[in-house]
Amino acid sequence: MKANILRYLLWLFLGLHALVAQAQNSSPDRLLHLFNQLPLAKEDTERVNIYYSISRYYWDKDPDSALLMGQKCLDLATAAHYELGQALAWLTMGVAYGTKAMYPEALDCHLKALRLTEKLGLTGLMENDYTNIAIVYSSMKDYARALNYFRRSLQIARQFPDQSGWAIGLLNIGDVLTREMELDSAITYTVEALHIAKKIHDSSLLPTILSNLGDIYTKKHDPLRALPYFQRSLRISENIHDEDDASVTHNSMADACYQLGQYKASMDDATAALQSALVLHTGETIKTSYHILYEDYLALKDYQHALAFRNLEIDLNDSLFNLNKEKEIKTLQSDYELEKKQHQVDVLKKDSLTQQRELEHSKIKLYLIIGGTILVIIWAFFLIRANKQINQVNRLLEARNTGMSKLLSIISHDLRSPISTLKGFVDLLKSADLPPDKIRYFSAQMGESLKETSNMLDNLLFWAKTQMDGLKVEARPFDLVPVLEQNRRLAINRAQKKKITVLTVGMDMPVMAYADEVMIDMVIRNLVDNAIKFSREGDTISLSAGSTPDGVLVTISDTGLGIPLEDQHRIFTSISYTTTGTSREKGSGLGLSLCKEMIDKNGGKIWFDSEPGKGTTFSFTLPGQAG
Repeated sequence: MKANILRYLLWLFLGLHALVAQAQNSSPDRLLHLFNQLPLAKEDTERVNIYYSISRYYWDKDPDSALLMGQKCLDLATAAHYELGQALAWLTMGVAYGTKAMYPEALDCHLKALRLTEKLGLTGLMENDYTNIAIVYSSMKDYARALNYFRRSLQIARQFPDQSGWAIGLLNIGDVLTREMELDSAITYTVEALHIAKKIHDSSLLPTILSNLGDIYTKKHDPLRALPYFQRSLRISENIHDEDDASVTHNSMADACYQLGQYKASMDDATAALQSALVLHTGETIKTSYHILYEDYLALKDYQHALAFRNLEIDLNDSLFNLNKEKEIKTLQSDYELEKKQHQVDVLKKDSLTQQRELEHSKIKLYLIIGGTILVIIWAFFLIRANKQINQVNRLLEARNTGMSKLLSIISHDLRSPISTLKGFVDLLKSADLPPDKIRYFSAQMGESLKETSNMLDNLLFWAKTQMDGLKVEARPFDLVPVLEQNRRLAINRAQKKKITVLTVGMDMPVMAYADEVMIDMVIRNLVDNAIKFSREGDTISLSAGSTPDGVLVTISDTGLGIPLEDQHRIFTSISYTTTGTSREKGSGLGLSLCKEMIDKNGGKIWFDSEPGKGTTFSFTLPGQAG
């Protein structure tokens, strides 16, 4: 996938001062000259904007310089109480840290930028902050959080008439789904992005969208469908003279040809990519070309050339690793020098305070004696009260320990079985000489088991966190329709395997709720998973949402097994209640209990109606947009 697309949204926020618009096309020397020429009486906001422009100039060239200019921008903006300047400073520092692969620092900067833009109500800049946070999570391989923030960014982008922002948001979501190997869903989002890009004639986006579609089909082991997308992408890249994208696309075409066994064609494309990448000095593209050529020659049994390209790949990989290490050493050395200077300043301050402290020493002794006497009296007063509080804390700890014991019981019981099943699959694949169709069958079974185990872990970890830290709600207005539609799309593959229909009903208009979108998304996902679990072949699951006089109403209905009458009183009240689904699916029993807790925390109500043998309807309410 072409990673540079994730940076695209950073350029789509509202314009600043006319000075910045002019400065964006200037060199750092020109900008610094402009900075020095400003009159002393000139507002500091213009100086902040110049520092920001210099920092942005270095984003893809020199992240250390970008970081330095970003810090200067932040210092000046903070002194001038210029909050928009502070937000931009945090943004550019976050990008610089991300380029240096310092992801925790990058995430901290982008979250600080988001808090300021939310305070200022700058919707366009919030869209960028969401995207930047998603980029960091994607780089950290935390794809669930990346998908959540990309979806928030897309929701804001749809509020603006510029449809290129829509296409980019859809493309980013498709990219994350591809990394998670949710390939059918990735195709859905990427194709929608392609339709928009064609509609608005955005030639800068088309090559990347087409190339990403080709990459998805390559991952699906369908190179024949991938190649036309790569060829169209390559033609556009060459027409607009984007040599970097063209070289990456040549490597993708080489990979597809390799899958088809067309090793000569693969070598031609990899060689074309290599020639361009050597001119552009793009190390990762060069390394990819070396690896593809190594595999081509190996397949052709030309071991001499294969070994030569393998050695080139290893040497380049080592040099890139050493280059990164050199950068890390320089950064550590710079930090050390800064810390050393700060220590010298602290020593001088300490010496200047020594005399004053000695003069006050006698007074402090007297104050300590008086204060000690008072503390003894206060301590005696609070001792009895503390004993009562200790008893109360002990009761709370006992309750929490009971809950954690239950959690450990669930983990030992419900996770041991799928892990043992996975181990059995792996042992079978290792020890048996299985035909390809059997390997595909058992691999699919392993995938399903992993998916179920992953969902179970999500619920277990979220429940454990609520027990330790409490449930914190971050409510804001959002549209329920795309949340329901997203969950429907993600459930389609699993439902189709059981021959179950999943559809949304009557959601042509936005349905605005005021709640924590992440929590509501988790509630809907749990209820949809539950409906699939207890539905049979030919059953239907319906998702709907609508406005009510008091807020909004969401329903998830199924025509499945229903809940036995003797068990209905245990729904929402017991974390130990769990049964096996129609395809022997297992669960932790936490899902419905968590759903009720999250809906309650968001000011809503949740209930169900069920008739054994005919199906179940779960419903919940939420406050409307006005809150």
